[in-house]
Amino acid sequence: MSSATVEPREDGSLAAWPTGDRESLECGLVLRSIGYKGIAIPEVPFDERRGTIPNVAGRVVDGEHHVTGEYVTGWIRRGPSGVIGTNKKDGQEAASSLLEDADAGLLNTPVNDGDIADLLAERGVEPISWEGWGRIDAHEQDLGGGTRPRVKLTRYELLHGAARGEK
Repeated sequence: MSSATVEPREDGSLAAWPTGDRESLECGLVLRSIGYKGIAIPEVPFDERRGTIPNVAGRVVDGEHHVTGEYVTGWIRRGPSGVIGTNKKDGQEAASSLLEDADAGLLNTPVNDGDIADLLAERGVEPISWEGWGRIDAHEQDLGGGTRPRVKLTRYELLHGAARGEK
């Protein structure tokens, strides 16, 4: 295993550079992570070089102007770096920006007369309530059996079943 150091680039982004140090670890399985590069979405600002959507505090920006009602988080926000805690912080910041904009009356006017429940029903999407999320969380922790913090459910049918209280 090679170690690396993270150093700033001229444009202010970060890059990992090898240090030359090497270490061998005995293990039974090695998974290679090759990274992630975002791809453009039509009509959404995009930085081709970095593979990210330009933003300030999670608000999508086009040049120096905030794109009303568009927010971003995670790797598409900053590139393939960070861990779950970084994504959580990014998500909290984007949610705070959205709530600030909502309080200031800066969000887009809805494009339809129905609410989100109507749109989800029209698309055949079964939403999960806050209470359902709590049931999923408790179920995943139970699956950990006390030896692991949790076992993540990875299939939609299992997630929805747990949200409904099915074991």
